[in-house]
Amino acid sequence: MWPFSKRESKADLAIDAMPRAIDIAAGKWVEFEAQHFASEMGLPEKLHFFSEGIRKGFSQWNEFKNAPDSIFLLIAAKGVERSGTYLRLELEGALGAPIPAPFERSDDEELELLKGKLIDRAARKWTYFESVMLFKADVPLSTRIQAFKTPFLEGVRNDYPMFRDASDEELDALIAIGIDQSGAHSIFDVQQALGLKN
Repeated sequence: MWPFSKRESKADLAIDAMPRAIDIAAGKWVEFEAQHFASEMGLPEKLHFFSEGIRKGFSQWNEFKNAPDSIFLLIAAKGVERSGTYLRLELEGALGAPIPAPFERSDDEELELLKGKLIDRAARKWTYFESVMLFKADVPLSTRIQAFKTPFLEGVRNDYPMFRDASDEELDALIAIGIDQSGAHSIFDVQQALGLKN
């Protein structure tokens, strides 16, 4: 047997330590998100702030001494992905770069989570909309929904660029389910107002 073992390079040591570092970063991100000041930041600002903390912490590890900042940003981003608090497309939008594989969720799983987020968003925004926009009783539901759709879809397209080319009608079903989940109107009434088939 060859008596000499190959000495691992700094890069090899860093790669071996990445899974453990990402697990720790995921837990740290959940703690970070729970802080009051974090709720006042946008996601890009949060990621920058968080990755700085990750750099300061993990640069003390032998495996990451003298590692480039990009390594710590990667650990931060993969930790956030693992935490499940944000979708991959949200992270990629905030970072302005793709998240490298392997991924925590498949594309289909991401799509289902995205639908759930948009439905929940529609429910919350509709509840707020109805509390501040006091329509007369004779204003039909279809008119109220049309007034709601413009700012709602503008916000969705801002936050999720993948929907910029989608027509308003393509997103009507998600809006209908969201309004139904708000408890304000039945799905039947909302579908009728939107001209959707039951």
